[in-house]
Amino acid sequence: MTKNTKAFIDHVKSECAKYGIKCKLKPVSYLRLSNNIKCSGYFDESSLELVCAMNREDSLEILVHEYAHMTQWLDNCDIWKKMIKYDSVNKMDAWLSKKEVVRDYKKHIDIVKYLELDNEKRSVNIIKKFNLDIDLDHYIKKANAYVQFYNHIKTTRRWSTPKNSPYTNISVINVMSPTFRMNYRKMSKKVIKAFQISGI
Repeated sequence: MTKNTKAFIDHVKSECAKYGIKCKLKPVSYLRLSNNIKCSGYFDESSLELVCAMNREDSLEILVHEYAHMTQWLDNCDIWKKMIKYDSVNKMDAWLSKKEVVRDYKKHIDIVKYLELDNEKRSVNIIKKFNLDIDLDHYIKKANAYVQFYNHIKTTRRWSTPKNSPYTNISVINVMSPTFRMNYRKMSKKVIKAFQISGI
């Protein structure tokens, strides 16, 4: 662990303690959520928890991403307030699980998509601030893959698996921009094709 990485992790723990957040950095490769969904980390404003699976190569990136969500909550930024107001994460999850009819599912997916875009921009600023050993161009391409994934699920109606996620699939990452200047409203033909051949 580098000095900068340690300083960042210490900062996250300190901020969590300051705001009453339980910080759980677990020595596992993935976390299991309700509905048997696997993920690598999450910030939950209801249970006041920041949880990250640390036994993986990209654990530092995941921790940055989840901590950035915590800053959205602390700042009570506009897109966070919108997500809470419309309960968009839960509405999107309900549509994905096919357990209830969500007629305006595209609206909720878009709200979550732009929440993630704001979060990824925050993540890049955190990486720069702490001078973390993370390749920024590659990180932004992976971030763009994740944001575009929300457009993709509108047609597939399924979440990705831990072994084939948008931010680990090379075919998808390779067609992404290393800047945050993509068209996020809809996918280009090149991006659609990459997702189609990825099997995500």
